[in-house]
Amino acid sequence: MIGTIVNFFAIVVGSLLGMIFKKRINQDIGYSLFKVLGLCVMYLGIAGVLQVKNSLVVILSMALGTLLGEIINIEGRLEILSGHVETLVNKIYDGKVKDGFLTATLLFCIGSMAIIGTIESTLANSHGTLFAKSILDGIMAVIFSSTMGFGVLLSGFSVLLYQGTIALFANLLKPLMTPETITMISGVGGIMILGLGINMVFGTKLKISNMLPALLVPLAYTLVLSLWRLAGI
Repeated sequence: MIGTIVNFFAIVVGSLLGMIFKKRINQDIGYSLFKVLGLCVMYLGIAGVLQVKNSLVVILSMALGTLLGEIINIEGRLEILSGHVETLVNKIYDGKVKDGFLTATLLFCIGSMAIIGTIESTLANSHGTLFAKSILDGIMAVIFSSTMGFGVLLSGFSVLLYQGTIALFANLLKPLMTPETITMISGVGGIMILGLGINMVFGTKLKISNMLPALLVPLAYTLVLSLWRLAGI
């Protein structure tokens, strides 16, 4: 959990710095920074997608995962949750919370670094991946919070919960985390990160939250494949 805790504090400290410097950034500069950051997010997404070799599984993952997410209506439920959070926070902080909370939560939680880094940190006591992620997230938090406010800081708690949950199930996930599975997860996460960047740059409303179950499909695929091979023996 050390890596996850460091990641949490990196986001919190980065967010606080961003909100402090926000007063020195005028609206036009803030808008430009937000759009440029959106382009950078798109780049990160494309980089993840380019690693993919088994594109068929990634496409299937996105289709099945999004279908499940739409049925469950993850986006709607998160909107309601973040609305409640905004209402509570507005009692002590006057400003928008929901957009920053949702956007930063998705950015910091989607991707293989959160999954692989947490497993390495828990099982091998190797925190390098999460420390690297912490630096990236901290920098992102500074820029995000300077334009989107306090909600970005609250996303640190989402990371703490998300990566903490992965840590609890690390022993179960480890046998499934083959290099091929990691690449597929990177590809799926890359597509979602790309979609998040598109939302930021073009103001579209792609429901990225509803795509989240797609991250589980490569794991399910690896499990089924392993059982198939075992049965063949």
